[in-house]
Amino acid sequence: MSKTVATFIAVVLVVIALHAFRAMQQTNITGKVISDAKNVCVYLINGNDSLKTRVNAGHFKLTVKPGSWKVLIDDNKMMIDEGLVEVREGSTLDLGIIRLN
Repeated sequence: MSKTVATFIAVVLVVIALHAFRAMQQTNITGKVISDAKNVCVYLINGNDSLKTRVNAGHFKLTVKPGSWKVLIDDNKMMIDEGLVEVREGSTLDLGIIRLN
């Protein structure tokens, strides 16, 4: 019985370690948006994949798959196309400051 428990604990630890390693290898797009609007959203589009997040306290962060992403910023007045960005696996791409004023 104790051998079974030890095997189970070992398997659980391996699974936890693999998930922790995967979390460290996330690919992200971040940035800061300066706008007079209160509800600003960031959209990312890659083929059939799309993501959306609200800008919180001027900042945004999205976890994405590696590849080329089209970046759109919506401040309820207009939709701004920031163009295509390329993100490599396991890296964080900081778009810097995007001014909408």
